[in-house]
Amino acid sequence: MVMRCSFALDPDLMEQIDQFARDHAFERNEAILELIEAGLASREAGAATVRQPRTSEELNRLQQELEGVKAVLTELRNEVRLVHHTIETDWNNEAKGVPFQTKHPWEFWRK
Repeated sequence: MVMRCSFALDPDLMEQIDQFARDHAFERNEAILELIEAGLASREAGAATVRQPRTSEELNRLQQELEGVKAVLTELRNEVRLVHHTIETDWNNEAKGVPFQTKHPWEFWRK
């Protein structure tokens, strides 16, 4: 009995499968079956297999790390805004200036 399977592939891996199919004059489904059977046969023969990282998995990992960096930068931006606001408020409240420095000279002469 034939079963249908569905899985996601990287574009690079799909291109390799299509190239294998063109080289051996197979359809895509036949090429996938041939590659699966060859892989299972080599595994049964005891050949060491090294799982290569897939680009989609690496992309997902990088996106998760990027989201973490974005969260940290957002938090840092908010902290900097808070510190800037605090400094500006303190500066405005404390640095009102001496009266003779805040008025123009002709304002003193009028009195």
